[in-house]
Amino acid sequence: MTRPGRERGAALLMVLMMVAIMLVLSVNLVEGVRYNSQRLLNQRYMDQAYWYALGGERIAAIALEDIAGEEVVALNQNWARRDIVFPVDGGSVAGLIEDQQGCFNVNRLHRQDNSEQGGERSGAQQLFELLLLNVDIDVQRAQVIGQRLSDWIDVDFAPEGVYGAEDLSYSGGDYPFLPPNQPVDSLSELGLFAEFEEGEWDKLSPFLCALPEIETPLNINTLSVDDAPLLAAAIGNVLAVEQLKRVINERPAGGWPSVEEFIAGLALADEEQIAAPLQAGLAVKSQYFLGLADVFYEQRQLRLYSRFVLRNGKAYAYAREYGEIF
Repeated sequence: MTRPGRERGAALLMVLMMVAIMLVLSVNLVEGVRYNSQRLLNQRYMDQAYWYALGGERIAAIALEDIAGEEVVALNQNWARRDIVFPVDGGSVAGLIEDQQGCFNVNRLHRQDNSEQGGERSGAQQLFELLLLNVDIDVQRAQVIGQRLSDWIDVDFAPEGVYGAEDLSYSGGDYPFLPPNQPVDSLSELGLFAEFEEGEWDKLSPFLCALPEIETPLNINTLSVDDAPLLAAAIGNVLAVEQLKRVINERPAGGWPSVEEFIAGLALADEEQIAAPLQAGLAVKSQYFLGLADVFYEQRQLRLYSRFVLRNGKAYAYAREYGEIF
């Protein structure tokens, strides 16, 4: 090949390389623009879904404020409906509200004075032991969990009882951490200190919850038939779980108007009377609730869990969680 021919071949090769480079850059540029456009679209859809969820939260707050002045909180009221779905442009918002005082608040196990109250067990401790018995868990585990939980909450550094554990017990592990020195915020925290054995958590968790207050009574009007083991424990196991299932099934549609009428309806013998500490832990109304706003929008889903407390006639969302709660 002559020299001019070789030069033309080299120039053609350079042109082809430049075209190839420009094609690669163009493809990357178009892909980047497409990706950013889709990301911004997804963000806009999720932002809209979030605002729909907050709208659902507000509707739940209004439903709860409607019962703020009621003497009884029961499952026949509007807040307890399970068929609430609101259509919105591009999707729908479904919602439900659950009573958070229809379960045992684990923070009640904390003895605030860090004593045994003159050697007597509190009503919460008695209830928890009986609940473990009803779900076939060793009652001694109540001492382990109770003492560990008290140390988890209190602000001192002295382990409580035989099974207590403070900072040094947790800071020396492979993954060191410190207790928060405040009430349990999520049931998942129990996995850090309760040392559950196989199967125990599955048996116990359906009856538990974690509320920001220590003393919260159990609302007997919002318990389901599946909660019969908890109700049996709450009255000292003076009646069998199967009997309590029938009692819950026969509960008045509007709930029991008072704890006294509930107890009177049980027709207990003199030797079966409910202990005063246990009776003090029962109620017919609630202040704490959990609301769910489940948003479907433009083939996307967002779940918002809102924790409510009723104070002075108003429902306040004091905490929010997104996604699935485990």
